[in-house]
Amino acid sequence: MIIRFAIVSPSVLPQVHAEVGFLQSAVESGGMDDVDRATANLLGLTAGCSFVDLSEDKWRTFLVGIQSKSPEFQAGYLLSGGHCTTVLPMVTANDCVLALPIDGGEGEEGIIV
Repeated sequence: MIIRFAIVSPSVLPQVHAEVGFLQSAVESGGMDDVDRATANLLGLTAGCSFVDLSEDKWRTFLVGIQSKSPEFQAGYLLSGGHCTTVLPMVTANDCVLALPIDGGEGEEGIIV
């Protein structure tokens, strides 16, 4: 699995917020078909956005780094751009970043900026 960090375009931010809510509900209820559908919808909504894919190990390193500076930080699907500058140097504090687990081979990473 990889974690895709996508800088959410303001034009799709309302739809991304709504879809993230649907995804969170699907994860909590264990509805895998709904999880897959929401993930596909989020990937479609952010297809034109700048993104970077991280391995699970790099994702964990990212979390440890943030939590060492901000112990109150809680990981979620939507993150403040200010937290993501180590993985997306072009992100601004005003940006919203989608952090989405997606299928991918071990060690697979990609960057589209």
